[in-house]
Amino acid sequence: MFEIDGLKSLKYNDLNKKEILKDYIFNNESIELDKNVELKRCKFDGIIFDEVNIKFGILEEVEFINCDLSNLSFIDTHIFRVHFRNCKLFGTNFIDTTLDNVIIEDCMCSMSNFTGVKIQNSRISDSNFKSSNIESSELKNIILDRVNFSNSIFSKTPLKDIDLSSSNIEEINIDLNCIKGSIISLEQTMDLIGLLGVKFKE
Repeated sequence: MFEIDGLKSLKYNDLNKKEILKDYIFNNESIELDKNVELKRCKFDGIIFDEVNIKFGILEEVEFINCDLSNLSFIDTHIFRVHFRNCKLFGTNFIDTTLDNVIIEDCMCSMSNFTGVKIQNSRISDSNFKSSNIESSELKNIILDRVNFSNSIFSKTPLKDIDLSSSNIEEINIDLNCIKGSIISLEQTMDLIGLLGVKFKE
C-alpha cells in the first residue's frame, strides 16, 4: 500500500478543462471526465464516474477509494502504482491494458474483461471477479489472496507459479495449458478434475 501526500482538495467542476490531472484530491461527487485524460498523483474518494467511454492513456500514482468505476473502459491504458480499495468495477474493461504495481482490495469486479492485459508486480485480495474474462493475458509476480474467480473464463493465460490456493475457482472455464504449473489446494483438485476428462466416484 502507498499513500499520496500533498494533494490539493477541489471539486472537479471547479477545474478548467485539462488533459492532465495532477496533485488533486476529489471527495464525494459525481464526475464525468473528459476523454483522453491522464491522471497523475491524484486521489478519488467516494467518487461516481459517469462517463463510460473515457480514454485514460496513463494512470500513475492514483488512489481510488470507495469509488464506482463500473462499466468504464481502461482500454490500452498504462496503470502504474494505482490502488483500488473498496471500489465497484462491475463490467469494467481493461482490454490491452498494463497494470504494474497495482493493488486491488475489497473490490467488486464481477463480469470484468481482462483480455490482452499484462499484470505484474501486483496484489489482488478479498475481491470478487465472478464471471470475468481473462484471455490472452500475462500475469507475472502477482499475489492472489481470497479472490472469487467462480464462473470466470481463463483462456490463453498461463498461470504457472500463480498461487490460487486461497481463491474460489469453482466452475471456472480453463484449459490444462493455463492451469499447468499453478499452485492449488487439495480441495481445489475437485474443481479441476474435469479437465482430465475423468469423473470422480465416491
